[in-house]
Amino acid sequence: MKIKLLWLLPPLLFLAFFLLFFSGSAPEHIFLITLDTTRADAIDYSTTGNTSTPNLASLAAAGLHYKNAYSVIPITLPSHAAMFYSLPPHVLKLYNNGQERVIPNQSLAEIMKKNGYATGAVISLAVLKRNFGLARGFDHFLENFKPGLWYKTAAEVNRDAFVLIDKIKGKKSFIWIHYSDPHEPYFPPENQERFTVRCGQKLLFSGPSIEQPVLRLPLILEPGENLIRLDSEIPVPILEKQAFTGIIYNDLNVKALEPGAAISLTYSPDLIRRKERYGMVTLNSVNAESFLVVTNKGKASCRAELSFKYLLKISNEAKMSGYVKEIRYMDSQIGLLLDHLKKENLYAKSTFLVMGDHGEGLGEYGSHFGHIHYLNKVYTHVPFMLSGKGIPRRQAQNALVSNFSVAPTLLALIGSAAPKHMLGASALADSSDPKLFLETYSPEAYFDAFSVLHFPWQVIFYPGRPGNSLEFINLKQDRHGIENLHLGPDPSGQRSEMVKSVLKISRIITANKRKLNKFDQETMDTLKSLGYL
Repeated sequence: MKIKLLWLLPPLLFLAFFLLFFSGSAPEHIFLITLDTTRADAIDYSTTGNTSTPNLASLAAAGLHYKNAYSVIPITLPSHAAMFYSLPPHVLKLYNNGQERVIPNQSLAEIMKKNGYATGAVISLAVLKRNFGLARGFDHFLENFKPGLWYKTAAEVNRDAFVLIDKIKGKKSFIWIHYSDPHEPYFPPENQERFTVRCGQKLLFSGPSIEQPVLRLPLILEPGENLIRLDSEIPVPILEKQAFTGIIYNDLNVKALEPGAAISLTYSPDLIRRKERYGMVTLNSVNAESFLVVTNKGKASCRAELSFKYLLKISNEAKMSGYVKEIRYMDSQIGLLLDHLKKENLYAKSTFLVMGDHGEGLGEYGSHFGHIHYLNKVYTHVPFMLSGKGIPRRQAQNALVSNFSVAPTLLALIGSAAPKHMLGASALADSSDPKLFLETYSPEAYFDAFSVLHFPWQVIFYPGRPGNSLEFINLKQDRHGIENLHLGPDPSGQRSEMVKSVLKISRIITANKRKLNKFDQETMDTLKSLGYL
């Protein structure tokens, strides 16, 4: 009899494990925290002497963090959609920021709401605004952007998050909080220096010189010449490190608003005119002070509009330093969020899933700073952690997880089956697929690109790149994922099989890619403000 009952031992052990870690009700409060532009190697998981990310490290130490987490696309809107729908961008037909898309499937938020959770979101980048489709299923969706500025600091995110939490804290809740401080322009909100625009003696605009506003300023042009001054105060730390490299006035234009009015524009000799992508023109200066002269050729005053995007340029070394400071600042604000939850007696009842939506190149790959264009490790390897109620304390995990894991994981925690359309599996499952498909798309990216990841190997296909369009990378041995082994030996045939796969899949996707509509003016301003145009 004892021998016959031995087959029951494995299921009984699993049941005991399940009851130990998942007994009791589902978490009352679920927080999905997404970290925009956050590389996996930006997080320090040390639990002592950690001055960079002690709060995220504390969350990870109390639960799980995944060493092999990848974003399937390095573009914010489709990356988040992949989290909410557990579907790839080419299936969602959602390729770029600024693309409005009605997705027919149920989203994570809608399912949470059907399971009795009050739902709320706080976003920090305007590419996630409700008109782009991710607000479905949320009772509250807080944006609150300043005029002309399409991103918020973590302190501003917390301001809105605390209001939201206090509003629904008496109910079961699912709350998505989006932080984006590591995103360009890499300036922590600690500098108070100003950028000002004046027409004659009239102040048209004054704002922090570290911000990247898209400005549309009304003018009254008197007959004859009208002097417009553009004055930037350079942050003291930038000056001390001799890191200031110039000012960019992107797509600068003065437009008369009166029918038949005739005006002309000249500018100071320091402003150098350059043509950029999408037919836009930039004026570049190495001076902190520049001027424009707008001549009204008529005999009466006329209304006009001055428009441009402002950008303070700094050295690459200063960008890297600023990125690290932004990570530290974001972590400190996450600490304040966790403190608020503890103060309100919500922390012990909560579960947290934290994921980066994509990484960020800091000059490792062809001296490129940013994301969107490439699929190498620095752009796609991201943090992913689970902590709180219902999460075992097992710390570092080797399983391959991605955006697709988010919705199934959170639904499993509340005992709800993921709908059939969701392709991912719960990160808490015992097994994971070592394969993943990554993608990025023009016109935001320089060209469409595709990648097959079969851990630890990755093959990337850049079809728009002349010459060497294929890369083969060992993710385990290559810290940044930039060393191309494509011309090396292939004794196992793994590389050739992966190359065949990526070429075949890319042909199918390209043939079925949905044509994008033109962006409206507000969307164009949003993308300009965030450096995407």
